[in-house]
Amino acid sequence: MKNILCPIDFSEASIHALEFAADIGALEQGRLTLLNIFTPSEFNKILGSQHVGEDYDKLLQAAELKLEAIAKEIMHLSGKKGLMECRHMIRSGEIVVKVSEVAKEEECDLIVIGTTGTSAFKKKYIGDNATDIIQQTHCSVMCIPESHNFHGINRIVYASDYQEEDKLAVQQIVRLAASTHAELKIVHISHHDHAIDKAMYDAFVSELSGFIRYDRTTFDRLVFDHVAEGLDKYAREIEADLLILLDKKLTKVEHLLHRSLTHHIDKFTDYPLLILKL
Repeated sequence: MKNILCPIDFSEASIHALEFAADIGALEQGRLTLLNIFTPSEFNKILGSQHVGEDYDKLLQAAELKLEAIAKEIMHLSGKKGLMECRHMIRSGEIVVKVSEVAKEEECDLIVIGTTGTSAFKKKYIGDNATDIIQQTHCSVMCIPESHNFHGINRIVYASDYQEEDKLAVQQIVRLAASTHAELKIVHISHHDHAIDKAMYDAFVSELSGFIRYDRTTFDRLVFDHVAEGLDKYAREIEADLLILLDKKLTKVEHLLHRSLTHHIDKFTDYPLLILKL
């Protein structure tokens, strides 16, 4: 996760997200790009003005100055910790489209966005477009709730469901956990407490353990009727600093038969959430 994109609209939510983005960028010795998007609603306000060109230029200039000041401050604070570069840019258009375009152009492997609590998925501001950004971008997306006070990443939870992709995902997650010296808890939520479920869990843990070289890793298995609700309860109880879900590439048939946890991201709005894409 060396190339990070952080869309900001100067709201408190996006500034919280920026703290996470800068910290991860420093840990990875990577590059951070700040993106401000000039939306159609802002254009509409200008079109209603008697000084169209003047207002447009003033808005762009104000945004540019804010971005430049923030980028300089980020480099001042995080450059000494390992961040290699902090750039900034302004684009005009629809939020989701522009985030997707810039992420692809800049070859980003992580987007960090701020969300606004329980109403974070009503498509109003940058953070409120979280579900669409996750679905329409090629890279991993980290959602940071506005109410979350940044204090580093000390406890990471990864939701596993016995899939082959988990092995690749865990390799990336271990790297992040090791760089932050965080505890890594790999949890599986079962619908039933049957002997077969337990046997599958034991076999998977034994196999996955062979891919892990990190002594702060533990495994848990819990039984809940609803996987998303069970995972949310678990993350709250252990005070997770980051919950990670794997966004699997499903075929059309699999999409009809399976509802991934990433379809339930509205359940996870009180702590940082990373949707990991391999």
